Amino acid sequence: MKGPGNSPDPGLCGRCNHVRVIVNRNGSRFYLCELAAEDPRFRRYPPIPVLRCSGFQADGDLGEETGSR
Repeated sequence: MKGPGNSPDPGLCGRCNHVRVIVNRNGSRFYLCELAAEDPRFRRYPPIPVLRCSGFQADGDLGEETGSR
């Protein structure tokens, strides 16, 4: 499955409040987990697709976490 711009589907990262998408000059997309700055359990650039993550928070959701890392 492909995400925007024929990139691989990022899984949960594609709709998480804690992600910042970095696009380089070649058009490659990298998903930066901003939780990694404060919590060593999270990888700064997790392998894609992310299917389970204890820090996942749906974009626009202020509530509970889903899954486990």
